[in-house]
Amino acid sequence: MDTKTAFLVLTAPLFLAACEQDRIQTICETSPQFCTELHKDSWCNLERSSLIRARHQQAGTPDDANHYALMVNIKRYHDCLDPLLSIEYTKRKERKNDKLEAVIKAKAALTQLEQQTLDSDYPYLLLWHWQHRGDRLAKARFIKQADMPEMQQPDLQNALAELLIIRDGPAAMRALHRALSLYEAEATVDTDIIANLLTLYIRERRYRDVWIWSRVLSRLDHSATLNMERIDTYARFNKAQQQQMQQEVDTIIHQLATGSYSRS
Repeated sequence: MDTKTAFLVLTAPLFLAACEQDRIQTICETSPQFCTELHKDSWCNLERSSLIRARHQQAGTPDDANHYALMVNIKRYHDCLDPLLSIEYTKRKERKNDKLEAVIKAKAALTQLEQQTLDSDYPYLLLWHWQHRGDRLAKARFIKQADMPEMQQPDLQNALAELLIIRDGPAAMRALHRALSLYEAEATVDTDIIANLLTLYIRERRYRDVWIWSRVLSRLDHSATLNMERIDTYARFNKAQQQQMQQEVDTIIHQLATGSYSRS
């Protein structure tokens, strides 16, 4: 790497950070209402900037997707600041009051948005109301939308499977395979989907699939703590069988990498 290239690599993150700060500053100067009721110091700076952008986006396009994005960012901002309230400031206690006010107002804003979105059929909002408020009606409405176009996202299909996994294993399995089929080429696959598949295969004693998908998980997530010896005790496979199953592992890995995975 030459000196010029090294300089560009080292300065690129600083340049991007400066540009981002400029964008936030521009928003605050032209539309100060998006930057009010927030704390002032450098704590949780990333969460504050993301919240400002989400406020700005939602105001410009007040649809369900931006309502949801704003709720997510309010919660992240709240959850980042909240633990800091226990810190005792010996020199400038007003900092704590600043954060306390911001936390209180963030919680109030989130509650208001939750009330405003109760009747929405947007799947991410339905999932929010179930996961954060225990709304069983929202859960039922979410499950009912399983085949809707709006539900064809890997994370939504995985969430659907986790709701179905106890009462309807086959439906949960279909949702998990569908989730994997929705990934595009070179996308990062959420290995929780594969872990959920393994749970179902082990429960149903489909040990050939357990062998295959445990290897897929190990290939995709090197930090996964899988005891292969224990997994192999579920069933014994001869060398020829293992070679054939390993080919299936390689095929699945290739399909996931190229966005061509398909299985019912």
